[in-house]
Amino acid sequence: MKLKLVKTLLSRKPGHPHFLFSLFSLMSLVVLFELNHFNIFPLSKLWSASGSQVFEQGQYWRAFTTTFIHADFNHLTMNTAFFTGLTLLFSTYFGWMFYPIATIVAGGLINLVVLSFYPPQVSLVGISGVIYFMAALWLTFYVLVEKQISLGRRLINSVGLALIFLFPQTIEPQVSYGAHAVGFALGIPTGISYYLVNRVKIKSYEVWIELPEEPLLDFENEENS
Repeated sequence: MKLKLVKTLLSRKPGHPHFLFSLFSLMSLVVLFELNHFNIFPLSKLWSASGSQVFEQGQYWRAFTTTFIHADFNHLTMNTAFFTGLTLLFSTYFGWMFYPIATIVAGGLINLVVLSFYPPQVSLVGISGVIYFMAALWLTFYVLVEKQISLGRRLINSVGLALIFLFPQTIEPQVSYGAHAVGFALGIPTGISYYLVNRVKIKSYEVWIELPEEPLLDFENEENS
């Protein structure tokens, strides 16, 4: 008897609450940007982080709040384009404990690591480290879960998407590639760990069907008779 996997956890489609939650996440970043941009609330002064502020002045909370600050509209647009889609995936398949709670914690840890290598006066702002963390986690989770596709094809798909959407074609001095690298590096083991801890629940979504047996050819029947 041969079995074929036809559905996995990732076969589920996002519902309306997940779309609304993703939209809410997007609008939250936009509102925070507008409050800061028009000096309604000076978030860049209160929430941004540098090595001096975090490690020398002990303001460690800035490593978490600086995730929600963006330097300009282009910076915001580039980040939210990826962030919106990833929040939809995370809210659909991982739940609110993982997003936003665990994701925000990961963002702060990423910023702490990156700031420890930067000069003390350099400020780090933006959610790009979190985006790379989320992307790496999702691609890893896809490789582990979507077993109805061959492993080789899953790996090719993941690497291809990472090369197309995550790796820069040009180097810009104002971009924190360190945050990208740390976020991506953290996302892979986190995705593996999440799968291992929740593998029983994840496998419960798998649907297998029995394939019909192939009929014997005439000459095979004659040989067996």
